[in-house]
Amino acid sequence: MVLESEGLCPLHFLRKVDAECAEFRREAMRGDLDNRRCAEINQFLSTRAMVLAQLATSGTRLRDDARPCLLSVFLMLVNVCERLARAANDTEREPVLTAVHRPLTAA
Repeated sequence: MVLESEGLCPLHFLRKVDAECAEFRREAMRGDLDNRRCAEINQFLSTRAMVLAQLATSGTRLRDDARPCLLSVFLMLVNVCERLARAANDTEREPVLTAVHRPLTAA
């Protein structure tokens, strides 16, 4: 079975991965990721994506509510990976346009 090493049923594994992805997304949104942490998260997400792909294609019988959950979690993995890539690109280049706050003055 694909999830023997996890010790979880498919639905609980999907919920766990979903929670992990949500935490990584929050971490990326805060913008305090360095290159080392991004690499760690990407490696972790790659591993989880492989397990999800194996789960989806292994012939493991999934409950009806687990199938859409699997697709949703896989999409979240992809979105988090894209967000990390954008965060890495944002830190490498200077902002193109900066907003200047000017106080309103009476004319």
